[in-house]
Amino acid sequence: MHVSPLVVVAAFTLACGDAVATQRVAPPATPAEVAIKEGDKKTSTDPAVNPNAAAMAEFKARVDKYADLHKQLAKGAATQKDNSDPAQINAAKTALVAKVQAARANAKQGDIFTPEVRLVFRRLLAPELKGEDGRDAKAVLKDDAPEPGSVPFKVNARYPEGQPIPSVPANLLLTLPSLPAPLEYRIVGQHLLLIDTATDLIVDYILNAAIT
Repeated sequence: MHVSPLVVVAAFTLACGDAVATQRVAPPATPAEVAIKEGDKKTSTDPAVNPNAAAMAEFKARVDKYADLHKQLAKGAATQKDNSDPAQINAAKTALVAKVQAARANAKQGDIFTPEVRLVFRRLLAPELKGEDGRDAKAVLKDDAPEPGSVPFKVNARYPEGQPIPSVPANLLLTLPSLPAPLEYRIVGQHLLLIDTATDLIVDYILNAAIT
């Protein structure tokens, strides 16, 4: 069968075009392919990509372990339900606080924020406190700040009732690893707290994590 040279050229051109298009359209990078770099807002959990991945993987394992412990303890009299009776709500919270404090009686600073994790967190936060975004973030932290000296930097201590609980500025929150419920980050002054929002207990903290 005779094939026209024009047909052969057209087929070759189409094939080349498809090959080029295939090379140009790369699949989106997965989280494991994004390295933590100086000033980078993203993190990787792949040790082959990111030398800090081991610390971040350990951090995730520790916060997940705390969340599992909290879930196990929040039963019986400590079960927190949607309830319109303030007395019952307070009684359940008090019971849960006591159970968590007893279960973590020997907890200390660094149990979750290990030295390696602290280094990574400080490096992630530092670029976010510079420039225009940094000025806005520092203004938010200042506006929401509790009274100086009112917050105890002590693991298993209660965040003081009646004191404002500072929100974490969005640009700082986005740069940090996500947390399982009921854990949340809070920044008081220059210090980063890990708070159990169901009990208001300080789970761990990093001093001078956000130098402003």
